[in-house]
Amino acid sequence: MDPTKTVIERARRAAGLSQQKLAAWARTQQSSVSEYESRKKSPTLEVVERLLEAADAELTFKPIIDFDVRQDPDIGQYLVPERLWSVPMPDCFSRVQVLGALFKSRRPRVWDLSVEAERIAYYEWAVVRGTADLLLESVDGILLMQVWERLNVPQVIREAWQPAIDAATAPQDTQPRDPAGLSAWLAKEIGVEWRPVRPRKRPH
Repeated sequence: MDPTKTVIERARRAAGLSQQKLAAWARTQQSSVSEYESRKKSPTLEVVERLLEAADAELTFKPIIDFDVRQDPDIGQYLVPERLWSVPMPDCFSRVQVLGALFKSRRPRVWDLSVEAERIAYYEWAVVRGTADLLLESVDGILLMQVWERLNVPQVIREAWQPAIDAATAPQDTQPRDPAGLSAWLAKEIGVEWRPVRPRKRPH
């Protein structure tokens, strides 16, 4: 993700639209889209949402992940996240490359994250050597949990990351969700009572 580009430009380019086409679909002027993308003019939240909707995108939020910087006499500096995160598709299954100099090679190192064996190899390197931005953009939490026990990483790093892994897989003592409110809506439509299940109490 290029931080120099606005969300409007990123959404427009991802949809393969020109500024003129996006403006037409969002019922605005091409000059306004240009000013928004160059940060010469600030759109209202309503305008941003309308432009993103025209580009088949939406404005969402995601939690900020903090990393603790640790030092080890044998492996040097490494990062430990406070919790896991998600990398959206198709990025979590994309091909990634790292400068070859990091591996004492002239050629860049490339992994195909859609291939499990290569994904494991990349995760092993990224968990030990990756920067915060690199981890957030390429290591998906769910995919990481699926292969965590098979990763060949130093024990000190495994132990440091384990609380985040455990927290992501811990049983939830919250009320079961009604995805998209479908059951509540359907119960109302067919005239039956909707009684959400209460959280189960753990035995003491």
